[in-house]
Amino acid sequence: MFTAGSSSKHQRLWQASKRCISSNEVAQALRPFLFLVHPDKYAKFPEIQTQNEKSLQIFNGYMNDLFPVSPSLKPTKVSFSIADKQSTTFRKIHINLTGTDPAKIVREALESCELSTSELKFKNNGLAGGSKKQNSGGLGFNTTNVEEDLLRSYLKRKKATVITNLYDSLTNQRDEAMRKKREAKTLRVSIQEDVSDLKYRTQLKDVVWQMHWEQSHMRRCIANVNRMLDQAVPETRIILEKAFFKNVLRFGRGSFICCDGSIQLGADHVPEQWEQSCQEYQIRKNQIPILKETAKQLEQTFGGAQILLPHNKGLAQTLTQLQTLTVRVWKKEALLRRVEDSAKNSMLEVVTSYDELAIGVDGRLYIPCNVDVPSLVQFLEENAEKAIELNRTMHHLNNELEFARDECIKELKLTGLKWEQAFSPEALLQCVYRLTHCSDEVRNLVSGLSLIISASPSIYVTNDGTLSIPLNWS
Repeated sequence: MFTAGSSSKHQRLWQASKRCISSNEVAQALRPFLFLVHPDKYAKFPEIQTQNEKSLQIFNGYMNDLFPVSPSLKPTKVSFSIADKQSTTFRKIHINLTGTDPAKIVREALESCELSTSELKFKNNGLAGGSKKQNSGGLGFNTTNVEEDLLRSYLKRKKATVITNLYDSLTNQRDEAMRKKREAKTLRVSIQEDVSDLKYRTQLKDVVWQMHWEQSHMRRCIANVNRMLDQAVPETRIILEKAFFKNVLRFGRGSFICCDGSIQLGADHVPEQWEQSCQEYQIRKNQIPILKETAKQLEQTFGGAQILLPHNKGLAQTLTQLQTLTVRVWKKEALLRRVEDSAKNSMLEVVTSYDELAIGVDGRLYIPCNVDVPSLVQFLEENAEKAIELNRTMHHLNNELEFARDECIKELKLTGLKWEQAFSPEALLQCVYRLTHCSDEVRNLVSGLSLIISASPSIYVTNDGTLSIPLNWS
Protein backbone atom coordinates (compact mmCIF):
# COMPACT_ATOMS: atom_id res chain seq x y z
CA MET A 1 0.00 0.00 0.00
CA PHE A 2 1.50 3.35 -1.05
CA THR A 3 1.28 6.21 1.44
CA ALA A 4 0.93 9.90 0.73
CA GLY A 5 3.92 11.32 -1.04
CA SER A 6 5.08 7.97 -2.39
CA SER A 7 4.33 8.67 -6.06
CA SER A 8 7.87 9.91 -6.70
CA LYS A 9 9.25 6.79 -5.05
CA HIS A 10 6.94 4.70 -7.22
CA GLN A 11 8.23 6.43 -10.35
CA ARG A 12 11.88 5.97 -9.32
CA LEU A 13 11.39 2.27 -8.77
CA TRP A 14 9.81 1.86 -12.19
CA GLN A 15 12.80 3.58 -13.76
CA ALA A 16 15.24 1.50 -11.73
CA SER A 17 13.74 -1.75 -12.93
CA LYS A 18 14.17 -0.95 -16.59
CA ARG A 19 16.18 -3.71 -18.30
CA CYS A 20 18.95 -3.03 -20.80
CA ILE A 21 20.79 -6.38 -20.84
CA SER A 22 20.01 -9.95 -21.90
CA SER A 23 21.02 -13.21 -20.21
CA ASN A 24 23.58 -13.87 -22.97
CA GLU A 25 25.17 -10.46 -22.41
CA VAL A 26 25.30 -11.18 -18.67
CA ALA A 27 27.13 -14.46 -19.27
CA GLN A 28 29.60 -12.76 -21.61
CA ALA A 29 30.25 -9.84 -19.27
CA LEU A 30 30.77 -12.06 -16.22
CA ARG A 31 33.47 -14.25 -17.80
CA PRO A 32 36.45 -12.40 -16.25
CA PHE A 33 34.78 -12.46 -12.84
CA LEU A 34 33.90 -16.17 -13.05
CA PHE A 35 37.45 -16.97 -14.12
CA LEU A 36 38.82 -15.32 -10.96
CA VAL A 37 36.43 -16.92 -8.45
CA HIS A 38 35.95 -20.36 -10.01
CA PRO A 39 36.46 -23.11 -7.36
CA ASP A 40 38.66 -25.21 -9.64
CA LYS A 41 41.38 -22.53 -9.42
CA TYR A 42 41.70 -23.16 -5.68
CA ALA A 43 41.94 -26.95 -5.55
CA LYS A 44 45.07 -26.65 -3.35
CA PHE A 45 43.12 -24.54 -0.84
CA PRO A 46 40.04 -26.63 0.19
CA GLU A 47 38.53 -23.99 2.48
CA ILE A 48 38.61 -21.32 -0.20
CA GLN A 49 37.40 -23.76 -2.83
CA THR A 50 34.40 -24.77 -0.68
CA GLN A 51 33.54 -21.16 0.15
CA ASN A 52 33.74 -20.03 -3.48
CA GLU A 53 31.70 -23.03 -4.63
CA LYS A 54 28.85 -22.24 -2.20
CA SER A 55 28.87 -18.56 -3.06
CA LEU A 56 28.98 -19.27 -6.80
CA GLN A 57 25.92 -21.54 -6.52
CA ILE A 58 24.01 -18.75 -4.79
CA PHE A 59 25.29 -16.15 -7.26
CA ASN A 60 24.32 -18.22 -10.32
CA GLY A 61 20.93 -19.06 -8.81
CA TYR A 62 20.16 -15.38 -8.21
CA MET A 63 21.20 -14.38 -11.73
CA ASN A 64 19.13 -17.20 -13.24
CA ASP A 65 16.09 -15.95 -11.30
CA LEU A 66 16.36 -12.60 -13.08
CA PHE A 67 15.48 -14.11 -16.50
CA PRO A 68 12.51 -13.92 -16.02
CA VAL A 69 12.26 -12.33 -12.61
CA SER A 70 11.24 -14.92 -10.03
CA PRO A 71 8.53 -13.91 -7.51
CA SER A 72 10.58 -15.66 -4.79
CA LEU A 73 13.62 -13.46 -5.37
CA LYS A 74 15.23 -12.47 -2.06
CA PRO A 75 18.21 -10.14 -1.45
CA THR A 76 21.34 -11.85 -0.16
CA LYS A 77 25.07 -11.33 0.16
CA VAL A 78 27.88 -13.58 -1.09
CA SER A 79 31.60 -13.63 -0.35
CA PHE A 80 34.50 -14.92 -2.44
CA SER A 81 38.23 -15.22 -1.92
CA ILE A 82 40.51 -14.34 -4.84
CA ALA A 83 44.26 -14.22 -5.26
CA ASP A 84 45.58 -10.76 -4.48
CA LYS A 85 47.41 -9.24 -7.46
CA GLN A 86 49.86 -7.44 -5.19
CA SER A 87 51.01 -10.46 -3.14
CA THR A 88 50.68 -14.22 -2.69
CA THR A 89 47.83 -13.84 -0.19
CA PHE A 90 44.09 -13.97 -0.79
CA ARG A 91 41.63 -11.14 -0.65
CA LYS A 92 37.96 -11.40 0.31
CA ILE A 93 35.32 -9.69 -1.78
CA HIS A 94 31.64 -9.19 -0.95
CA ILE A 95 28.83 -8.77 -3.47
CA ASN A 96 25.29 -7.62 -2.68
CA LEU A 97 22.74 -9.61 -4.68
CA THR A 98 19.79 -7.30 -4.55
CA GLY A 99 17.19 -5.83 -6.85
CA THR A 100 16.19 -6.91 -10.33
CA ASP A 101 18.76 -5.04 -12.40
CA PRO A 102 21.34 -7.56 -13.70
CA ALA A 103 23.50 -4.77 -15.16
CA LYS A 104 24.05 -3.32 -11.68
CA ILE A 105 25.05 -6.71 -10.26
CA VAL A 106 27.44 -7.42 -13.15
CA ARG A 107 29.12 -4.05 -12.71
CA GLU A 108 29.44 -4.53 -8.94
CA ALA A 109 30.91 -8.03 -9.39
CA LEU A 110 33.55 -6.77 -11.82
CA GLU A 111 34.43 -3.72 -9.75
CA SER A 112 34.76 -5.78 -6.57
CA CYS A 113 37.56 -7.73 -8.28
CA GLU A 114 39.10 -4.56 -9.69
CA LEU A 115 38.27 -5.70 -13.21
CA SER A 116 37.66 -3.24 -16.01
CA THR A 117 34.10 -2.24 -16.83
CA SER A 118 34.98 -0.02 -19.77
CA GLU A 119 34.14 -2.74 -22.31
CA LEU A 120 30.60 -3.25 -21.03
CA LYS A 121 28.06 -2.68 -23.78
CA PHE A 122 25.25 -1.77 -21.41
CA LYS A 123 24.73 1.23 -19.20
CA ASN A 124 24.49 1.12 -15.45
CA ASN A 125 20.89 1.70 -14.45
CA GLY A 126 20.29 4.21 -11.72
CA LEU A 127 17.45 6.05 -10.07
CA ALA A 128 16.14 9.14 -11.76
CA GLY A 129 17.65 12.44 -10.78
CA GLY A 130 20.53 10.84 -8.91
CA SER A 131 18.28 10.27 -5.89
CA LYS A 132 19.30 7.84 -3.18
CA LYS A 133 18.33 4.19 -3.52
CA GLN A 134 15.82 2.67 -1.14
CA ASN A 135 17.41 0.76 1.73
CA SER A 136 16.12 -2.68 2.65
CA GLY A 137 15.56 -2.19 6.34
CA GLY A 138 19.16 -2.09 7.52
CA LEU A 139 20.24 -5.37 5.95
CA GLY A 140 23.25 -3.72 4.39
CA PHE A 141 22.16 -3.66 0.77
CA ASN A 142 19.74 -1.79 -1.47
CA THR A 143 16.73 -3.17 -3.31
CA THR A 144 14.31 -2.26 -6.03
CA ASN A 145 10.68 -3.38 -5.90
CA VAL A 146 10.37 -6.86 -7.40
CA GLU A 147 6.58 -6.60 -7.67
CA GLU A 148 6.89 -3.48 -9.81
CA ASP A 149 9.36 -5.24 -12.10
CA LEU A 150 7.04 -8.22 -12.47
CA LEU A 151 4.12 -5.92 -13.26
CA ARG A 152 6.16 -4.08 -15.86
CA SER A 153 7.16 -7.39 -17.45
CA TYR A 154 3.55 -8.56 -17.47
CA LEU A 155 2.29 -5.38 -19.11
CA LYS A 156 5.01 -5.61 -21.75
CA ARG A 157 4.02 -9.18 -22.61
CA LYS A 158 0.35 -8.24 -22.63
CA LYS A 159 0.95 -5.49 -25.19
CA ALA A 160 3.07 -7.74 -27.41
CA THR A 161 1.45 -9.26 -30.48
CA VAL A 162 0.64 -12.91 -29.77
CA ILE A 163 0.98 -15.24 -32.75
CA THR A 164 -1.07 -18.41 -32.39
CA ASN A 165 -1.13 -19.51 -36.03
CA LEU A 166 0.78 -22.77 -36.10
CA TYR A 167 1.61 -22.71 -39.82
CA ASP A 168 3.00 -19.15 -39.77
CA SER A 169 5.05 -19.82 -36.64
CA LEU A 170 6.48 -23.08 -37.94
CA THR A 171 7.44 -21.47 -41.23
CA ASN A 172 9.65 -19.05 -39.30
CA GLN A 173 10.79 -21.24 -36.43
CA ARG A 174 11.21 -24.79 -37.73
CA ASP A 175 14.90 -24.31 -38.57
CA GLU A 176 15.55 -22.89 -35.11
CA ALA A 177 13.70 -25.79 -33.49
CA MET A 178 15.72 -28.37 -35.43
CA ARG A 179 18.99 -26.61 -34.58
CA LYS A 180 18.20 -26.46 -30.86
CA LYS A 181 17.03 -30.05 -30.96
CA ARG A 182 20.39 -31.20 -32.35
CA GLU A 183 22.30 -29.17 -29.77
CA ALA A 184 20.11 -30.50 -26.95
CA LYS A 185 20.60 -34.07 -28.15
CA THR A 186 24.36 -33.68 -27.95
CA LEU A 187 24.07 -32.25 -24.44
CA ARG A 188 21.65 -35.02 -23.42
CA VAL A 189 24.12 -37.66 -24.53
CA SER A 190 26.83 -35.93 -22.52
CA ILE A 191 24.59 -35.73 -19.43
CA GLN A 192 23.66 -39.38 -19.79
CA GLU A 193 27.35 -40.27 -19.87
CA ASP A 194 27.83 -38.26 -16.65
CA VAL A 195 24.88 -40.08 -15.08
CA SER A 196 26.25 -43.45 -16.19
CA ASP A 197 29.65 -42.62 -14.69
CA LEU A 198 28.00 -41.60 -11.40
CA LYS A 199 25.89 -44.77 -11.35
CA TYR A 200 28.98 -46.87 -11.97
CA ARG A 201 30.93 -45.06 -9.27
CA THR A 202 28.23 -45.24 -6.57
CA GLN A 203 26.21 -48.27 -7.74
CA LEU A 204 23.09 -46.09 -7.87
CA LYS A 205 20.04 -47.79 -9.33
CA ASP A 206 18.76 -44.66 -11.06
CA VAL A 207 18.94 -40.86 -11.16
CA VAL A 208 15.58 -39.06 -11.40
CA TRP A 209 14.68 -35.39 -11.94
CA GLN A 210 11.57 -34.33 -10.04
CA MET A 211 10.88 -31.34 -12.28
CA HIS A 212 11.71 -29.90 -15.68
CA TRP A 213 15.14 -28.28 -15.48
CA GLU A 214 17.60 -26.75 -17.86
CA GLN A 215 20.04 -29.44 -18.98
CA SER A 216 23.02 -27.35 -17.96
CA HIS A 217 21.62 -27.22 -14.43
CA MET A 218 21.13 -30.99 -14.41
CA ARG A 219 24.74 -31.44 -15.40
CA ARG A 220 25.88 -29.11 -12.63
CA CYS A 221 23.97 -31.19 -10.06
CA ILE A 222 25.76 -34.36 -11.19
CA ALA A 223 29.12 -32.58 -11.04
CA ASN A 224 28.36 -31.35 -7.51
CA VAL A 225 27.58 -34.90 -6.33
CA ASN A 226 30.93 -36.09 -7.70
CA ARG A 227 32.68 -33.17 -6.03
CA MET A 228 30.94 -33.97 -2.74
CA LEU A 229 32.25 -37.54 -2.92
CA ASP A 230 35.75 -36.37 -3.86
CA GLN A 231 36.03 -33.90 -1.00
CA ALA A 232 34.39 -36.04 1.71
CA VAL A 233 36.58 -37.43 4.48
CA PRO A 234 36.89 -41.26 4.44
CA GLU A 235 34.27 -41.78 7.16
CA THR A 236 31.72 -39.58 5.41
CA ARG A 237 32.48 -41.12 2.02
CA ILE A 238 31.61 -44.57 3.38
CA ILE A 239 28.28 -43.23 4.65
CA LEU A 240 27.53 -41.64 1.28
CA GLU A 241 28.38 -44.81 -0.61
CA LYS A 242 26.13 -46.88 1.65
CA ALA A 243 23.26 -44.45 1.15
CA PHE A 244 23.63 -44.48 -2.65
CA PHE A 245 24.22 -48.24 -3.05
CA LYS A 246 21.37 -49.80 -5.10
CA ASN A 247 19.23 -46.75 -4.35
CA VAL A 248 17.46 -44.08 -6.40
CA LEU A 249 18.82 -40.53 -6.35
CA ARG A 250 16.32 -37.74 -6.98
CA PHE A 251 16.92 -34.03 -7.55
CA GLY A 252 14.14 -31.68 -6.51
CA ARG A 253 13.17 -29.02 -3.97
CA GLY A 254 14.55 -29.85 -0.55
CA SER A 255 16.84 -32.62 0.71
CA PHE A 256 15.31 -35.60 2.52
CA ILE A 257 14.67 -39.35 2.47
CA CYS A 258 11.56 -40.16 0.41
CA CYS A 259 8.70 -42.49 1.31
CA ASP A 260 10.10 -45.25 -0.90
CA GLY A 261 13.56 -44.99 0.69
CA SER A 262 15.10 -43.05 -2.19
CA ILE A 263 17.23 -39.96 -1.51
CA GLN A 264 16.26 -36.51 -2.73
CA LEU A 265 18.89 -33.79 -2.92
CA GLY A 266 17.71 -30.20 -3.18
CA ALA A 267 19.08 -28.23 -6.10
CA ASP A 268 18.85 -25.16 -3.89
CA HIS A 269 20.94 -26.78 -1.12
CA VAL A 270 24.70 -26.92 -0.57
CA PRO A 271 26.69 -30.19 -0.37
CA GLU A 272 26.76 -30.06 3.45
CA GLN A 273 22.96 -30.33 3.48
CA TRP A 274 23.19 -33.20 0.99
CA GLU A 275 25.64 -34.98 3.28
CA GLN A 276 23.32 -34.54 6.25
CA SER A 277 20.41 -36.14 4.37
CA CYS A 278 22.58 -39.07 3.34
CA GLN A 279 23.77 -39.51 6.91
CA GLU A 280 20.12 -39.77 8.01
CA TYR A 281 19.46 -42.53 5.50
CA GLN A 282 20.46 -45.45 7.75
CA ILE A 283 18.03 -44.24 10.42
CA ARG A 284 15.20 -43.25 8.11
CA LYS A 285 15.19 -46.47 6.11
CA ASN A 286 14.29 -48.33 9.32
CA GLN A 287 11.12 -46.23 9.45
CA ILE A 288 9.84 -47.54 6.11
CA PRO A 289 8.22 -50.67 7.67
CA ILE A 290 6.67 -48.41 10.35
CA LEU A 291 5.31 -46.13 7.61
CA LYS A 292 3.76 -49.07 5.76
CA GLU A 293 2.24 -50.48 8.93
CA THR A 294 0.81 -47.09 9.91
CA ALA A 295 -0.67 -46.69 6.42
CA LYS A 296 -2.22 -50.16 6.70
CA GLN A 297 -3.81 -49.30 10.06
CA LEU A 298 -5.16 -46.05 8.63
CA GLU A 299 -6.50 -47.95 5.63
CA GLN A 300 -8.48 -50.26 7.92
CA THR A 301 -9.73 -47.28 9.93
CA PHE A 302 -11.09 -45.71 6.73
CA GLY A 303 -12.90 -48.86 5.61
CA GLY A 304 -10.27 -50.14 3.21
CA ALA A 305 -9.68 -46.82 1.47
CA GLN A 306 -6.48 -46.52 -0.56
CA ILE A 307 -3.89 -44.47 1.37
CA LEU A 308 -1.56 -42.76 -1.10
CA LEU A 309 2.13 -42.48 -0.22
CA PRO A 310 3.71 -40.45 -3.04
CA HIS A 311 7.29 -41.63 -3.41
CA ASN A 312 8.67 -38.11 -3.67
CA LYS A 313 7.31 -36.94 -0.30
CA GLY A 314 9.52 -36.83 2.79
CA LEU A 315 9.38 -40.05 4.79
CA ALA A 316 9.70 -38.46 8.25
CA GLN A 317 7.04 -35.83 7.59
CA THR A 318 4.62 -38.30 5.99
CA LEU A 319 4.98 -40.77 8.87
CA THR A 320 4.27 -38.03 11.42
CA GLN A 321 1.21 -36.92 9.47
CA LEU A 322 -0.22 -40.45 9.25
CA GLN A 323 0.36 -41.11 12.96
CA THR A 324 -1.21 -37.77 13.92
CA LEU A 325 -4.35 -38.43 11.86
CA THR A 326 -4.65 -42.02 13.15
CA VAL A 327 -4.52 -40.90 16.79
CA ARG A 328 -7.05 -38.11 16.22
CA VAL A 329 -9.55 -40.44 14.54
CA TRP A 330 -9.14 -43.24 17.08
CA LYS A 331 -9.87 -40.85 19.91
CA LYS A 332 -13.36 -40.29 18.48
CA GLU A 333 -14.65 -43.82 19.04
CA ALA A 334 -18.26 -42.77 18.56
CA LEU A 335 -17.46 -41.66 14.99
CA LEU A 336 -15.29 -44.60 13.91
CA ARG A 337 -18.15 -46.48 12.25
CA ARG A 338 -19.22 -43.43 10.24
CA VAL A 339 -15.60 -42.82 9.16
CA GLU A 340 -15.27 -46.42 8.02
CA ASP A 341 -18.56 -46.46 6.10
CA SER A 342 -18.20 -43.06 4.42
CA ALA A 343 -14.57 -43.49 3.26
CA LYS A 344 -14.95 -46.99 1.83
CA ASN A 345 -13.47 -47.42 -1.71
CA SER A 346 -12.12 -43.87 -1.76
CA MET A 347 -8.56 -42.68 -2.38
CA LEU A 348 -6.95 -40.59 0.38
CA GLU A 349 -3.79 -38.56 0.76
CA VAL A 350 -2.85 -37.21 4.18
CA VAL A 351 -1.44 -33.68 3.91
CA THR A 352 0.03 -31.06 6.23
CA SER A 353 -1.81 -29.13 8.90
CA TYR A 354 -1.68 -26.05 6.65
CA ASP A 355 -3.82 -27.69 3.96
CA GLU A 356 -7.60 -28.04 3.84
CA LEU A 357 -10.14 -30.78 3.19
CA ALA A 358 -10.44 -30.96 -0.58
CA ILE A 359 -11.05 -33.16 -3.62
CA GLY A 360 -8.16 -33.43 -6.07
CA VAL A 361 -8.56 -33.28 -9.83
CA ASP A 362 -8.02 -37.04 -10.00
CA GLY A 363 -10.62 -37.77 -7.32
CA ARG A 364 -8.27 -38.20 -4.38
CA LEU A 365 -9.39 -36.78 -1.04
CA TYR A 366 -6.89 -34.54 0.72
CA ILE A 367 -7.11 -34.96 4.51
CA PRO A 368 -5.11 -32.59 6.77
CA CYS A 369 -3.36 -34.50 9.55
CA ASN A 370 -4.85 -32.21 12.23
CA VAL A 371 -8.40 -32.29 10.83
CA ASP A 372 -11.40 -31.88 13.11
CA VAL A 373 -12.88 -35.40 13.04
CA PRO A 374 -16.61 -34.39 13.07
CA SER A 375 -15.89 -32.06 10.13
CA LEU A 376 -14.02 -34.90 8.42
CA VAL A 377 -17.00 -37.25 8.80
CA GLN A 378 -19.34 -34.65 7.35
CA PHE A 379 -16.97 -34.00 4.46
CA LEU A 380 -16.62 -37.72 3.67
CA GLU A 381 -20.36 -38.34 3.79
CA GLU A 382 -20.99 -35.45 1.40
CA ASN A 383 -18.09 -35.91 -1.01
CA ALA A 384 -16.67 -39.45 -0.94
CA GLU A 385 -19.07 -40.80 -3.57
CA LYS A 386 -18.45 -37.79 -5.81
CA ALA A 387 -14.71 -38.30 -5.48
CA ILE A 388 -14.98 -42.01 -6.37
CA GLU A 389 -16.99 -41.19 -9.47
CA LEU A 390 -14.56 -38.42 -10.42
CA ASN A 391 -11.66 -40.85 -10.08
CA ARG A 392 -13.35 -43.33 -12.44
CA THR A 393 -14.06 -40.58 -14.96
CA MET A 394 -10.53 -39.20 -14.81
CA HIS A 395 -9.04 -42.68 -15.15
CA HIS A 396 -11.10 -43.26 -18.30
CA LEU A 397 -10.23 -39.82 -19.72
CA ASN A 398 -6.52 -40.24 -19.02
CA ASN A 399 -6.48 -43.59 -20.80
CA GLU A 400 -8.26 -42.01 -23.75
CA LEU A 401 -5.82 -39.09 -23.70
CA GLU A 402 -2.78 -41.40 -23.71
CA PHE A 403 -4.21 -43.31 -26.67
CA ALA A 404 -4.90 -40.03 -28.52
CA ARG A 405 -1.33 -38.88 -27.82
CA ASP A 406 0.14 -42.08 -29.26
CA GLU A 407 -2.04 -41.73 -32.37
CA CYS A 408 -1.04 -38.07 -32.82
CA ILE A 409 2.68 -38.87 -32.52
CA LYS A 410 2.30 -41.65 -35.05
CA GLU A 411 0.21 -39.64 -37.53
CA LEU A 412 2.37 -36.48 -37.45
CA LYS A 413 5.69 -38.34 -37.05
CA LEU A 414 6.52 -36.36 -33.91
CA THR A 415 9.42 -37.19 -31.62
CA GLY A 416 7.31 -36.35 -28.58
CA LEU A 417 4.11 -34.73 -27.34
CA LYS A 418 3.51 -33.55 -23.78
CA TRP A 419 1.55 -30.90 -21.92
CA GLU A 420 1.62 -28.79 -18.79
CA GLN A 421 -0.55 -29.77 -15.84
CA ALA A 422 -2.80 -26.76 -16.27
CA PHE A 423 -5.59 -28.13 -18.44
CA SER A 424 -8.51 -30.49 -18.05
CA PRO A 425 -8.32 -33.84 -19.91
CA GLU A 426 -11.34 -32.83 -22.01
CA ALA A 427 -9.62 -29.67 -23.26
CA LEU A 428 -6.39 -31.57 -23.95
CA LEU A 429 -8.27 -34.26 -25.89
CA GLN A 430 -9.82 -31.64 -28.17
CA CYS A 431 -6.43 -30.04 -28.75
CA VAL A 432 -4.73 -33.38 -29.52
CA TYR A 433 -7.54 -34.38 -31.89
CA ARG A 434 -7.14 -31.07 -33.74
CA LEU A 435 -3.42 -31.68 -34.05
CA THR A 436 -3.95 -35.19 -35.36
CA HIS A 437 -6.23 -33.89 -38.12
CA CYS A 438 -4.28 -30.73 -38.99
CA SER A 439 -3.65 -29.62 -42.57
CA ASP A 440 -1.00 -31.23 -44.76
CA GLU A 441 1.07 -28.02 -44.64
CA VAL A 442 1.23 -28.07 -40.86
CA ARG A 443 1.76 -31.84 -40.87
CA ASN A 444 4.89 -31.47 -43.01
CA LEU A 445 6.28 -28.69 -40.83
CA VAL A 446 5.83 -30.45 -37.46
CA SER A 447 7.26 -33.75 -38.68
CA GLY A 448 10.34 -34.64 -36.63
CA LEU A 449 9.62 -32.09 -33.89
CA SER A 450 8.62 -32.46 -30.25
CA LEU A 451 5.61 -30.43 -29.07
CA ILE A 452 4.40 -29.24 -25.69
CA ILE A 453 0.92 -27.80 -25.07
CA SER A 454 1.59 -24.84 -22.81
CA ALA A 455 -0.34 -22.23 -20.87
CA SER A 456 1.70 -19.59 -22.68
CA PRO A 457 -0.43 -17.77 -25.27
CA SER A 458 2.37 -17.59 -27.87
CA ILE A 459 4.22 -20.15 -29.98
CA TYR A 460 7.97 -20.38 -29.37
CA VAL A 461 10.91 -22.79 -29.35
CA THR A 462 12.29 -23.89 -25.98
CA ASN A 463 16.01 -24.36 -25.28
CA ASP A 464 15.84 -28.10 -25.99
CA GLY A 465 14.18 -27.59 -29.39
CA THR A 466 10.63 -28.38 -28.26
CA LEU A 467 7.92 -26.27 -29.90
CA SER A 468 5.59 -24.76 -27.30
CA ILE A 469 2.04 -24.21 -28.56
CA PRO A 470 -1.03 -22.82 -26.76
CA LEU A 471 -4.15 -24.87 -26.17
CA ASN A 472 -6.15 -22.72 -28.58
CA TRP A 473 -3.65 -22.62 -31.48
CA SER A 474 -5.09 -21.75 -34.84
